[in-house]
Amino acid sequence: MMTALRRCLALIVLLLATATAAGCGGRSADPRPGSPLPGVSGRFGTDPVVTIPGGNPSRQLIVHTLVRGHGPVVRSGDYVLFNVQGRVWAGDREIVDSYTDRQPQGLPLRSGLRAWRHLAGQRVGSRVVMVVPPQDGFGRAGDPKANVTGTDTIVFVFDLLGAMPETARASGTALPYLPGPGMPTLTVGSGGPATIAITTPHAAKPPASLMRRLLIRGHGRPIQAGQTVVVQDTGVVWRTGKVFDSSWARGFPESFQLGAGQVIPGWESGLGGLPVGSRVLLVIPPSLGYGRAGNAPDVGSHDTLVFVIDILAAV
Repeated sequence: MMTALRRCLALIVLLLATATAAGCGGRSADPRPGSPLPGVSGRFGTDPVVTIPGGNPSRQLIVHTLVRGHGPVVRSGDYVLFNVQGRVWAGDREIVDSYTDRQPQGLPLRSGLRAWRHLAGQRVGSRVVMVVPPQDGFGRAGDPKANVTGTDTIVFVFDLLGAMPETARASGTALPYLPGPGMPTLTVGSGGPATIAITTPHAAKPPASLMRRLLIRGHGRPIQAGQTVVVQDTGVVWRTGKVFDSSWARGFPESFQLGAGQVIPGWESGLGGLPVGSRVLLVIPPSLGYGRAGNAPDVGSHDTLVFVIDILAAV
């Protein structure tokens, strides 16, 4: 659960992801003879150096694979992890660069700009350049918050780092969970982890310190501070038993940078070091949750929180 909106970089990516384009969509294509294509230098995983050519950009969407990866094929319904640099063709103005902060971004591909959806069919490990005319980007309205006008063509360079179904879940070795008296009980419905029910013992006093119980031990590498981590989660308030946070209800995972203060302290402490593929139960006291400020309307200043979290990926 995010403590606040991310830094400026992530806000710009969010603006890009949620923009609504007007007009008809163009076709994805490799550059045709005579179509100006920006120069892109640098290896996959490094901040690309983009050179905007002289002259006017193509009026058609251009999608060109610079490096062909060998990972899984990205599907249209996937949640995708990537690094991205974006520049406005006119004036060569930068509007986003996740490489500089070493903070990969994640979003459901279906929620991205119309042009971004043409990443479907690419393989993880690919570097892709796009020349995006207004009708496939921000449309006639542009986006003043991103400093983009309605006539701007945008150049994007993507490094595709990971992709997974929006219904992805933990996969590993299941471990027995014996809650004991005064501890939450878990019930998984016929719909799997999307229907997991966390029942809190309202009358019992919650633990005063962080409690962690591994439910599934993943087979991936342990996650570390500085990595962008993708999770599914369900969170309830101990006092009321009410679900106040659920990625399953939203319909897609969420991602954050571990160790960067983007999530509550209980997540930072409780998730670090666990292997990818794990499912974990966390009981988080108020001091490691939202503290005195709470999180209105459901979480008060003295509320203990209970989460079941699936760790899906880390890059």
